[in-house]
Amino acid sequence: MVKSENKIPDLVFIYPENYSDEQIADDTYDIEASKLDLRILKRGNAAINGFEWIIPTAIGAYIFKPYFDSFLSEAGKDHYNLLKKTLAKLIKRGKIHKAKVISASQSADKLSLTYSQSFIISIEVQTFNGRKIKLLFDDNLDLSDWQNAVEQFLEMLLENYEAFPNDKLTSEIEKLKTKEYRIIYCIINPKTKALEFNDDKTMLAKNK
Repeated sequence: MVKSENKIPDLVFIYPENYSDEQIADDTYDIEASKLDLRILKRGNAAINGFEWIIPTAIGAYIFKPYFDSFLSEAGKDHYNLLKKTLAKLIKRGKIHKAKVISASQSADKLSLTYSQSFIISIEVQTFNGRKIKLLFDDNLDLSDWQNAVEQFLEMLLENYEAFPNDKLTSEIEKLKTKEYRIIYCIINPKTKALEFNDDKTMLAKNK
C-alpha cells in the first residue's frame, strides 16, 4: 500500500542515523505486521538551542490521533499489547545510553544543574482533542519505573479517547491553564513514581 506523505500516520518511530535497519526491524517487528500506517525516521546529530525539555531526543515514538481512532474501533486490546511491547523495546534501548548537552561558553547559564530527564528517549502523543503531550524519562530512575510510567500513560490515553472530556488526563491538562498550541510535558515523580504534567512555565520552575 502506498502511503501518502501528507496523511497523518498512526505511529512514527525515530532512531539515530547510526542504527542499523536490522536493529530497528527487531524493535518494530511485531507492530510492523499490523496494517497501521507506521513511519520510521532516522535523525542525525545536530546542535539545537533551547531549554533541555524542548530538545528532540535521539530515540522517540510519536503516537497520533489516527492510531487511537483505529485502535478503539478495530484493533482492540491485542494491538494495545503490541504497542506496549514495542515501546518496551524502545525505552530499553534508551535506558542503555546516556547523553550530555554541551552549552556554548556564552550561554552556559542556560543549562539546568538539576535537570535529569533523558536526552535519548521520549514518547509524544496526541490527545482526543489534539493536545500534544511529551512523556519524559528520568535517568535517575530504574527501567522498571520507566516501563510502569509508559503503562500508566497509555491507560490514561485510552481513557481520554473513551471518556473525553470526563477523563483524568483532560483534568490534569486543564489545571495548567496552558494555551491549546502549547505542548504539555509529562514527567515521573521520582518519589511516588506517579505521572506529573507540566507546561514550559512549571518545567522552568522545577529546573532552576
